[in-house]
Amino acid sequence: MPGLNWDVFGGLPGSAQLNFELLCRGIVRHNYASYGVLRALANQPGVEFHLKLERRSVALGDPGRWWGWQCKWYDLPASGALGATRRKKIEEGIRKTEKHVPGVTDWVLWTRQTLTKADQKWFEGLSSKMTLHLWTADEVDNLLTGQASVFRSTYFGDLILTPDFLRERHEQSVAPIRARWQPEVHHVVDAERGLRRMLGESDSWDVLRAVAEEMRTQVHATESAPAVPAPIATSVSCVVKTATLFADALERAADAVRDGDIDLLRDELRAQPRALTAEVATAPRRLRSGNHQAGLYVTNAVAGCRETLELLSEVEEAFSSRVVALVAPAGCGKTHLAAQLTAVTDSRPDGILLHGRDLHATHTLDDLASRVAVAGQPVQTMELLLAAVDAAGQRARHRLPVVIDGLNESEDPRVWKAQLASLDTVLAKYPYVLIVCTIRPEFKDEALPAGTRRVEITDYGVDAIDAIRPYFRHWMIDATDASLPGFLRHPLTLRLFCEVTNPTREKVVGIDAMPGSLTALFDRYLDQIGDRIADLAPRTQRYYAQDIRAALTTFAKLLWESRERSVDLSELRRALGDDGRPWDQSLVRALEHEGVLLRIPSDDGGAYVPVYDLLGGHIIATALLAKHGQAGFDTWIRESTTTALLAGEYDKRHPLGDDIVYSLVGQIPRRFYSKQLWQLVAEPIRARALRIAARLEAAYLDAATVDALLDLVRSGDAEILPLLWETRGAVNHPLNAAALDQALRPMAVAERDLRWTEWLRNQDDALRDLERLVQRWRHGGVRAGDPLRARWVMWTLTTSVRLMRDQATLALYWFGRADPGSLFELTLDALSVNDAYVGERMLAASYGVVMSHQQECLNPPPDPAPGSIDPSLA
Repeated sequence: MPGLNWDVFGGLPGSAQLNFELLCRGIVRHNYASYGVLRALANQPGVEFHLKLERRSVALGDPGRWWGWQCKWYDLPASGALGATRRKKIEEGIRKTEKHVPGVTDWVLWTRQTLTKADQKWFEGLSSKMTLHLWTADEVDNLLTGQASVFRSTYFGDLILTPDFLRERHEQSVAPIRARWQPEVHHVVDAERGLRRMLGESDSWDVLRAVAEEMRTQVHATESAPAVPAPIATSVSCVVKTATLFADALERAADAVRDGDIDLLRDELRAQPRALTAEVATAPRRLRSGNHQAGLYVTNAVAGCRETLELLSEVEEAFSSRVVALVAPAGCGKTHLAAQLTAVTDSRPDGILLHGRDLHATHTLDDLASRVAVAGQPVQTMELLLAAVDAAGQRARHRLPVVIDGLNESEDPRVWKAQLASLDTVLAKYPYVLIVCTIRPEFKDEALPAGTRRVEITDYGVDAIDAIRPYFRHWMIDATDASLPGFLRHPLTLRLFCEVTNPTREKVVGIDAMPGSLTALFDRYLDQIGDRIADLAPRTQRYYAQDIRAALTTFAKLLWESRERSVDLSELRRALGDDGRPWDQSLVRALEHEGVLLRIPSDDGGAYVPVYDLLGGHIIATALLAKHGQAGFDTWIRESTTTALLAGEYDKRHPLGDDIVYSLVGQIPRRFYSKQLWQLVAEPIRARALRIAARLEAAYLDAATVDALLDLVRSGDAEILPLLWETRGAVNHPLNAAALDQALRPMAVAERDLRWTEWLRNQDDALRDLERLVQRWRHGGVRAGDPLRARWVMWTLTTSVRLMRDQATLALYWFGRADPGSLFELTLDALSVNDAYVGERMLAASYGVVMSHQQECLNPPPDPAPGSIDPSLA
């Protein structure tokens, strides 16, 4: 076996001393950790790490032996002598170990170079109750066997992953998905926050220091409070001591996360108690019963201790995660997140991005790892790749992600279950690696091992507004006076919306350029796809936009007639007359490349589904309307077989039945004037079609539909009310806030509370919406639809949630500051509402506006804190 190339080791990124310690610790962990407990506590005096044996080791001895190591790189002078200063520090390390880790029986000085004879004689002559040992590069070489042999490649050989290599590898991995990965519009959602916590990105654990600081504040307040009687003074002292220890523990944990020392972090977590003592837990009650001032601060301190236990548990769970599955439907940004998560950050280099589609049915994870080449040679096994990434993570002092994107895109997703189960065991040796797998929900049960930790994405949820802003900035869309549709919560539809609204990005476009519904969005998107494929078609095989439309119609017919959600590749190519063309000139490839079709594995070599179920429903509905025409559609839609396919039992309904109904609701008013689907059908389609009709553009809503929808509002329909939220500020929309007013005003208080107010009480988004309105009206003035939005806010005053009612009052106050006339007019109108909350709060907001106008010239009012009521309203 060739000797170790220490010149290569010396050229590794980072400090040579730190790398040497990491190498030595890794060697000990791989060779001996199974024989006992390996510890590496923060600021451990005397030794960097130590191992207490619980089982006999041939090399280290019997149970009870306790080994400690001090590792020194020592860039020694030409003479090779240690010198007086180094000798002094070595002896200090021995004495500190004897004092602070008194159980250590064997103390090892591990240096790279062999000490001179004089230094060896000096070391052997040191007095200590511990047995002293000298280890050198020879021990490194001898111990790099078995499980530890991987360090030969990751520290001295051909598996050294430098930051430059990782950056180049990441660029190669994202090249095929570059069109879908747009970092400039990326928005962090909860799933990504959770993953970054598992990676140990220090800013994601800022809460550790915040809680520690707050506990120290409470400890100081407790100590400064008037003394308490002797019988309970012991409890106070116990709380102070516990809170101080917990604050110290939080700061040490935060330091370990910041420094990327996972061994140290694990030791810190093991050393913490799992529950509070009875004396600490009962102290607040005992102090409050005596009405002692210190009881206030002790209560807060104990609450901080409880929060500490929860936080440390979360830290332990995050860093013990090895394989995590990111589960999300098609179009929810899995690939985008995979590229973003593996990209370089300020604190770490790039991770590794692998693609699940590269795994064939007969392959193993080793074949997937071989897609990564280092120094021109494919990595032979997945464990070697993990070891290389782990070593790179240790040198970077940060956990690194290895993301396998699209498990469902492999030839047979079922093979992943056994592969990932074995991988989880292997990862126990490589704590600086986190495996993240992305997968669609329909494949999770057959591809993921039981117990795999999962994080899910459905849409942007409460982050929708924050996600939309960077998209609109990038695509140069001005939505100042627009009421944005709810479907923009979905990442794919948001991207499609921006692409069709301003495809060239040559100038800013406004509300007139925006599609008002998914139907309009999909129509425009497919038109653009047809034009783009036609423009890019090779001269040897020309396609025109009409050819693309015809191909999609054929695909839709195959989906409908087969009652399946997919079409096999060979069948689709035959139906399109595509099977005689080279693959790179085929229509199927063009539609896949443009993101209309998505390939999934099948027994026949692959099948295709629409990239988005609603898009699939749209193209099927378009084909059905074209087939039956206006004359035959009324008869066909009422047939029992049609009803069964669109809304029947699960085993009879088309897999895209709901999506087809959704599209028919949007297309029928466009194709067949003065008709609505809900008026043409009976149950079980009718009620569903009526609710979907609330999403139609104003131009396609008739009076009968509006009246039927308002009846649903009066009944407190939980599905229709959020849709009215979306259109509340649309001036010319028949379902704006004026329509809500029309529905709610005639109700009795009890009836309105049971339906509207109860729904409002459970809407967390409503409070955040009020906070946004406060900020906008306070700083940006009013817009065309804001009087309608203020009317909506007026109706939120019926809530029994005090915080929401206060925030609504504050929002109305700032609206009135910008447009007092509209507020006063709305207040007069509100006096006839049969709920005292509404009239009183409207008058309070108006009074505050009047007072502010009286005083603002001489004494401008101070800015109220967010969420508070302006002093002039008191």
